[in-house]
Amino acid sequence: MNERPKRNAVPIGDVIKAVFTRIEDEKSVSREYIENCWKQAAGDAGFGHSKPTDLKKGVLTIRVDSPVWMQELTMKKRFLLKALQRALGKDRISEINFKIGEF
Repeated sequence: MNERPKRNAVPIGDVIKAVFTRIEDEKSVSREYIENCWKQAAGDAGFGHSKPTDLKKGVLTIRVDSPVWMQELTMKKRFLLKALQRALGKDRISEINFKIGEF
């Protein structure tokens, strides 16, 4: 006779808790929260000339209203990325892309 391997039963409450914990961890961050984090990192002047528009696969896209501000923010990119990673988590943001355009 083939004997089936015994499995340890897991209480359903533990399974449900694990599922909800995973969902909470993977839940996307609100646009408002991302904007607040960007404002803190870029400062009032930088925020007045740029806005976060998209966050996909760890890449945050920032729209900038002029080439001058794009250059200014690009020079501060490492500082800005580190500030955002502290606020949002390194697993949520790994890169910043600047694009000129309306926001």
